Amino acid sequence: MRKVGYRIIAALLGVACALVFAEVAVRLLLPPPERARLVADSGHAERLAAENAEQKLLRVDRSVDDPSAGGVLYFHTPTGMRFRANTRAVIQNHGLGGGTIEVRTNSLGYRNRELGVKDRPRVLFVGDSITSQDYLQEEQTIVRLVETLSESTDRPIETVNSGVGAIGIGNELAILMETGFSAEPDTVVLNWYLNDAQASAGIEIVELSGWWQHSRLAEQLLASLSALDVQDLSVFSYEADAAWKKQAAEAFPPAQGDWRREPGAFNQRIQALFFDWGSAWSEGAWARMAPVIAEMKRQCDLHGVRFRIVAFPVLEQINAEFVHDYPQQRLAEIARELDVPMLDLLPLLREKSRQVNAPQLHWDWCHPSPEGSVVIAGAILDFLQREGGST
Repeated sequence: MRKVGYRIIAALLGVACALVFAEVAVRLLLPPPERARLVADSGHAERLAAENAEQKLLRVDRSVDDPSAGGVLYFHTPTGMRFRANTRAVIQNHGLGGGTIEVRTNSLGYRNRELGVKDRPRVLFVGDSITSQDYLQEEQTIVRLVETLSESTDRPIETVNSGVGAIGIGNELAILMETGFSAEPDTVVLNWYLNDAQASAGIEIVELSGWWQHSRLAEQLLASLSALDVQDLSVFSYEADAAWKKQAAEAFPPAQGDWRREPGAFNQRIQALFFDWGSAWSEGAWARMAPVIAEMKRQCDLHGVRFRIVAFPVLEQINAEFVHDYPQQRLAEIARELDVPMLDLLPLLREKSRQVNAPQLHWDWCHPSPEGSVVIAGAILDFLQREGGST
């Protein structure tokens, strides 16, 4: 019996050694496998061809309570919300600012001029409404201001705006893979915001739990299976949302009081606004976002493109008397793991907002004003030039 026991122990040690050797070999020899995958829109090329057949002129009056009023500018596709390509839209009585805004899209469906021959470094920005800024004229947007400001430096760049309102990080990955790399960027900038974990049509995430999520060997084995265990991010789960909210409440206990002065009261605001930006304080949201960010980095590496991250805060973080930046810390951890340079705008915007006669930097809880856009664009340009994203 003792010999049998020794044999079992020896066999187990052999298996353990083999697994350790395989783990090391996989990390040294193989690239990271896909943890997020795009469920391709088979009609994507046909849709763009039809939209580009003839330019469309739209007049949208946002003061009219008609849900379909802007429907032909923004519309749903199998991989998420998009702008209609080759369209000129005149938006009257915009909800932010109340003025008349013109939005022009190019043949890719970007709020951007048509791309020509590249004669300088090209930077593609992906993001949501904070990036597209359909409430400002194009020359006032952060993306265009970065380009304009670069003209007065010795390293001018061309910027491309692929942002679309009301999308999550999964949709942004889909845009990058569908059309982003065809724009021939030298650098891709993810404009990240706290609600980016929201459901994303057309993106699926490979789920690993426990210690398996730290094993590259387990990732490779799972990715090689014909029937992957994936989470469909196009379906919103109220159960998951409730679980995330509970996670956030346990990690950041809510309390009554003034959220500007008391962390517990700020935590209560996280709970109250969980449907939007509060989810960034839950681990569940980060389990959803982290693999998508990693896949963005992997895709950029495959295409020989630099990848950078800019983190946009919510107004409450800027106005609080204390720093409550758990989401930015989690994003910074991911950026370090991926070796991706990251710019956190929170310290700058907190400093600017406290200056004497400071301008209004935001028009609501997250959308920068024209003055705020200038401040942010300057910081992003400095970041890109410092971190090699403008060469």
